[in-house]
Amino acid sequence: MNIQGVLKMYSRDKWAWFLIPNIILFSVFLLNFIVSLIISSDEKIYTGGVSYIFFYMLVMGIMVVVQTFPYAIGMSIRRTDYFLGTVVMAVAVNILFGIMLVVLSVIENATNGWGGRVHFFHFPYLNDGSLLEQLTMYVILLINLFFIGILISSTARRFGAKGLIIVIISVLLISSVVALFVTYYGIWLDIFQWFASYTAVQIAYWLILPTLLYMLLSFVLLRRATV
Repeated sequence: MNIQGVLKMYSRDKWAWFLIPNIILFSVFLLNFIVSLIISSDEKIYTGGVSYIFFYMLVMGIMVVVQTFPYAIGMSIRRTDYFLGTVVMAVAVNILFGIMLVVLSVIENATNGWGGRVHFFHFPYLNDGSLLEQLTMYVILLINLFFIGILISSTARRFGAKGLIIVIISVLLISSVVALFVTYYGIWLDIFQWFASYTAVQIAYWLILPTLLYMLLSFVLLRRATV
């Protein structure tokens, strides 16, 4: 079976790839919108509900390998075809989600928060650039999180639960040590100011290289993983 067969396998699961994330996202949005109508205030209401779609992509990346890798290998799909098909599907789906987020952001901004002052999709700084820059930022971030999930699941598939726990603990320890040094030398404010000197899309560009690294590592792990 080739890459097209892998894409066909994924396209059959419309609930996981399309329906569930949209149902939950718009349910959260509707709840926020209703609350904004109840609150008697002239101030704009900013919520973080849209972040759900980004966390969903992280979880989706984890679940994809768990749910489809053994089945794909059992159907004699080459591991290379499986991985490339996963990459194509992830990029295509996240481009669609990116377009959706940009369109909703434009509508929300034009209607002053859907007439209720609620800002669920449009935020200062994140949506300051051109539409193309906003789309690029969203797509890069979504794909980055998806392949972090793929890497986590691939690590578990290759080394088992104990291996994954060791990796997670190691990452947490290293992060804690780095945070300790940053706090000790009091450079948190300098770091925040340095990030603030760049636009959101410029920061997103920096995620391209780590994302490619996640892809490479995941591919190597899946090549050596047992079913």
